[in-house]
Amino acid sequence: MMDMQTLSALALGLFVGVFHAFDADHVMAMSSYANQTQKRLMVLKYASKWGLGHGGILLLLALTLVLVGYQLPNWFVHSAELAVGLLLIYLGARLFILFKRKRLVGYQDSSADKQTKKADHVPLFIGMLHGVAGSAPMLALLPSMLDTQFLQHIGLFSVGCLVGMFCFGLGFSQIQAKLNLHAKASQGFTLGLGSLSIGLGGYWLILG
Repeated sequence: MMDMQTLSALALGLFVGVFHAFDADHVMAMSSYANQTQKRLMVLKYASKWGLGHGGILLLLALTLVLVGYQLPNWFVHSAELAVGLLLIYLGARLFILFKRKRLVGYQDSSADKQTKKADHVPLFIGMLHGVAGSAPMLALLPSMLDTQFLQHIGLFSVGCLVGMFCFGLGFSQIQAKLNLHAKASQGFTLGLGSLSIGLGGYWLILG
């Protein structure tokens, strides 16, 4: 039976995971990607896949560390952090391209939906990239915990990330629904989102 200290540590992992999902790079990447569709269910699907990718890769890395003692080299994790910056710049630029296409005659939302369905696995890989980039602080907890406690902590943290991003997806889809009632507001939101994504990506690379 778990003592209160262990239960508190595990509960903390869950709550930290929820808040971790709202990190600026996570929110900006998913906002920029999810803004390409107007369907709420699709946004929630993207959010869920991001959570599965982020949590899945963290659990895999944690299991690898516990079972065989292997941890990703620092240069690889650092490369993943830089890749996050490049991803944000790409997603921001992509929003501008999609915005321009939507203004062209004959381009329909259904065309965009068909394209997004072909690449609906992308949020999974975005989540995995974020998971690798932020893995070092989580894996550093192992020396201070028993193996089982460590894996439970990572597992609950991952569940928290999934819940947090799903909640973000709900809120984002609500904002989208309201903005879509006003064409100019929706366009301004898209352009602003693209600019912020590119700006944050550039800042991320400078920090790296």
